[in-house]
Amino acid sequence: MSDTGERTVSRRSIDAAWADLFPFDPYPQQTDGVEHVLSVCRDGGYLLLEGACGTGKTLIALVAGTQLLEEERVDRVMAVTPVKQQLKQFVTDLEAINEHRTERDPIAGLVMVGKRDMLPYARVGTLPGDGSVQAVSSELRETTAALIRRDATHELAVQQGDLDGRLDVCSVPDCDRLSYASEECPDHRNDREEDTSWYDPVRAAALCHLASSMDGPRLETAGVSAPYPESPPHTRDVLVDPETTGADAGHFDPFYARFFANEEWVPFGFGESKTNVLTSDTIVRAAVSRGMCPHEAMASLMEVADVLVGNYNHAFDPVTRQLTDEKAGVLDSGTMLVVDEAHMLEERVRDLLSETLGVHSLRTAHKDIALAREYLSGTGGEPGADPSAHRREAQSVLSEFNGIDQTSLRVGQEFIEWLLSAMDDEVTALLREEYTDWQRQFREGSLPEIDHEIPLRDPHVVESDRLTDAASNAFDGTVWREMKSIGAAVAAVHDNDSQTDRTPVADGAGRFLEQWGTANDGTYFREIELEYAPKPTEDTTLPDWATAYNSALSLYNCIPHEPLADVFGDLAGGVLMSATLEPFDVYKRVSGLDRLSDVPDGTEETEDTCRVATASYGLSFPPENRASWIVDLPPFTYRNRGDPVTDYEEMTDARRAHAGAIVTIARSPGNVLLCLPSYAEAEWAVEYLTDTVSKPVLRDRSTESDVTDAMLDRFFRDDETDRVLVTSARGTVTEGVDYKGHRLHTAAVVGVPYANTATPRMKAVMNAYDQEFDAEGFEYAVQIPAVRKARQAIGRVLRGHDEVGTRLLLDRRYRPDAPRSVSTLLSADRTEFSTVSPDMLEFALDQFWGR
Repeated sequence: MSDTGERTVSRRSIDAAWADLFPFDPYPQQTDGVEHVLSVCRDGGYLLLEGACGTGKTLIALVAGTQLLEEERVDRVMAVTPVKQQLKQFVTDLEAINEHRTERDPIAGLVMVGKRDMLPYARVGTLPGDGSVQAVSSELRETTAALIRRDATHELAVQQGDLDGRLDVCSVPDCDRLSYASEECPDHRNDREEDTSWYDPVRAAALCHLASSMDGPRLETAGVSAPYPESPPHTRDVLVDPETTGADAGHFDPFYARFFANEEWVPFGFGESKTNVLTSDTIVRAAVSRGMCPHEAMASLMEVADVLVGNYNHAFDPVTRQLTDEKAGVLDSGTMLVVDEAHMLEERVRDLLSETLGVHSLRTAHKDIALAREYLSGTGGEPGADPSAHRREAQSVLSEFNGIDQTSLRVGQEFIEWLLSAMDDEVTALLREEYTDWQRQFREGSLPEIDHEIPLRDPHVVESDRLTDAASNAFDGTVWREMKSIGAAVAAVHDNDSQTDRTPVADGAGRFLEQWGTANDGTYFREIELEYAPKPTEDTTLPDWATAYNSALSLYNCIPHEPLADVFGDLAGGVLMSATLEPFDVYKRVSGLDRLSDVPDGTEETEDTCRVATASYGLSFPPENRASWIVDLPPFTYRNRGDPVTDYEEMTDARRAHAGAIVTIARSPGNVLLCLPSYAEAEWAVEYLTDTVSKPVLRDRSTESDVTDAMLDRFFRDDETDRVLVTSARGTVTEGVDYKGHRLHTAAVVGVPYANTATPRMKAVMNAYDQEFDAEGFEYAVQIPAVRKARQAIGRVLRGHDEVGTRLLLDRRYRPDAPRSVSTLLSADRTEFSTVSPDMLEFALDQFWGR
């Protein structure tokens, strides 16, 4: 759609069923966009929608999705975005739709978030131990589950009258033990019970009653108080005889128990929110005040929600999908998928599909196997434990794993020893090559604080790596596959042992090693990661370098189009949208969508193929409100720009030219966003500008989100002071952040923000694209994503009809006639830009702002 500057279209004039779903009169491109989405998704297809900032893409997708829900063509809509700001926009737009739906039932909306935000004890920081939230919360839940199991024999310290008549005693004469939800106590039960659920709701209610009866301050979060203590209670606080718990002893989670005490019923619904959209804070307040686990409540409500809003993990991460797919069952052929900021999809999913396994996890897995072998031999166990009991339980468990025996465990243990030794050799060789006497430099504090990649094969070719090859020579070639079964068996031995509370890692390690040995060589790149992380250690069994570095095996996904195609193929179609998707033909290939739509010559479409269409909308705001220029400067490349010095006389000619241009731009009226190719170059620009311009100069760094938010608050502060914000074009503040109104007047991108192509990992990525897409590796994997970054950055300026601003690209490679030009990749934006010489830049800016 061309830049017409058209205003809105009256909803009354739109002859379409969806018109009254729109919360206000739509813009022409929104009307057209909704029709495009409906046309494609009614056939179960996917629409690639590129729309400039301010197009209203979230409303387009939500209104179309709501209409498809009304038509019962889909069961639910799932919208995913990698940007928190955009997640909030989905919520805002969904709330606006509901506020407008006065004559229809409101849409049930729910925001999906991770455990850290949804588990009460994680929110207030009182989880026991120092493990990850995932690991510690799993331990709490396992202990809770052991206490509330229907076949549990632990006697809870409750009395018959404690639960308003729900507690009863065993029906067997002369037995006074509590029977909870059954007629008989655990000692007298048989198989006559019809209820086969694994948990006992009365035991769960009794556990919650005991937790709520404990002394001490209550947990408080999200503005509400819970009925339970602020720290997780312990089994010793709730059992008649704590010594009987054995491996089940430990802290437990009464919020989790309450979910089962309610028999998996959530005592609140979408009406808890005035807008019928449940955010994480709303769910936490409603659940915690009732003593229930917010995470379990969220998972249950997901099943009945009309619209789900979350991040990429919920749709594409194999681990997180256990919540959305396996547990709640909301990723299926009835789900319409909306992917926001879809230009990031390839990069983010590549990271989600990559795996690492650290040295410490390998060592722990080795100990898991060693202890399991001791149990099986009758020699293991803590002092005072019964070795014969260990042996009986371990043998019983191992008998359930076909082909896994003592010999298998010995081989698995020896294999991990070999891996640890091989990793030690690789790391030692690298450090000697890089630093010669690295130990001396480390002691003196002169060792560079940088991380390293150790590639295990030539990244330019597709071949097996030297670690896998060496393992095949030292062991049977099937050892990688066997490690998955070995790890699972060892984990089961520990999990089922009644005398220990060890949390094994052998299962996860075994799965990783199996994937390492079987994953496609072209799709995955194998290397060793070395992270600079100095720390004291007295463990003499660790290599010397462990005091300075962490080391891990890395299985890096280079090209994720096949897993993406699998996800898309399972769903009911949808929308992938961004301000920067073009070139569409390339996007279809790298996202895997071409695999769903391609039909071989001479064949007909089948139910396994689907339609993939495109739609593109440029800026619909008045053209006279903006100026777009390519500044004819030398390429700002690593080779041209030289060292990032701030002394003008010491700069290369290319750096001097760009330094002069960014000073001119920084002095122009209003707030200015300067985007350099990297954070290191952004540091240079900040240092240079601080001494040459009168405006405050803010530095954006790669840091925590709360620090970035605080920095943006300073930039947006409405105090009549203009500011300059300097960042990396590959950073976070150039995408998804809303610079609406008078927050931003000029955005400038210095150079073409290419990723570092010198790393082994990036070389492997380019090679993978070369192999898959006929020698287009640099263009597909590096060049197109870089130009999308630049387009995203300049798109921050104009967000509405009344906004005025300038957009600048500082590098002649953006010109259509330049060597190594990237002009064609600017897509629709390229028609907006004219070229200005550096000596005319100040005049051009003065002319625009002084008109």
